[in-house]
Amino acid sequence: MTRAAALAGLVALQALSCGGDPPICPHGDCTLPNRMTIKWTLDHYPEWLFMSDSCIDMGAQTMRVDITGIDDPTFTRSSNDPTAKPPMLDPPCSDAQYIFLGLPAGNYSVAITPLDPTAAPLVSAPTTTMITVGDADGEVTLNVPYTAWTGHYTGTFLFRLSWAGLSCASASPPVVKQVLTLSVGGVPVTATTDSGQKLDGTDPKPCRALDEQFAEYAQNLPFGPATLLVVGTDPSGVVEYQHQFDTFIGADKNNPTITFDVPAPDAGVDAAMDAPQD
Repeated sequence: MTRAAALAGLVALQALSCGGDPPICPHGDCTLPNRMTIKWTLDHYPEWLFMSDSCIDMGAQTMRVDITGIDDPTFTRSSNDPTAKPPMLDPPCSDAQYIFLGLPAGNYSVAITPLDPTAAPLVSAPTTTMITVGDADGEVTLNVPYTAWTGHYTGTFLFRLSWAGLSCASASPPVVKQVLTLSVGGVPVTATTDSGQKLDGTDPKPCRALDEQFAEYAQNLPFGPATLLVVGTDPSGVVEYQHQFDTFIGADKNNPTITFDVPAPDAGVDAAMDAPQD
């Protein structure tokens, strides 16, 4: 191949990389704009063994995402801009992210607002954070806290119990009965589980096997933080296991099943989380 032919081939490749002939890159520059990805979660509390509520649970149809310059407060961008060409529409809440392209370098305030089907806010105030934009792509995740929602929600609490990682009969010592106290704001709830066990700490019931097909659950509970005190007794009625867990009751019914692993006597074992259950 001659030098002229090689040079012609290189020019052709460069033209293709810019979208063909004529090039579609602005001003002939094929540099890609930076991408700032704004992600969101709803009621994400892994420290309480609760990964998140869903948009359906909270009644959120779309998410408004706004950016305002901190260095230049006159600079704003929004996920909803009917004057843009083409018009920009708020993304579905279930998308869990929104991307802004080509933001100038600088510092910005980001605000997200869950909206109902009529585009009305579902929170008392947007959830905000600060980001710094440079030439490289960036990403930030905001969690809409349970304290922000203005609606009244009740929730379903789905759970399993293990005893130092084992089921009732396999535990050492074996667990014959379980006693449960689910408290909200320090006050035991008056609800019962699907098997009829009271959750106020007064109702010993046969220990429920870890490998049962369906998890234990209780419905119509107050939405938000809670504590669960779990007590397990041996065949003689002696308390062998006892531990209190901080947890969270998600809204509506589409909540994860939490496995509370009660430590063995004089041992410490963290609770682990199962995969979400429909």
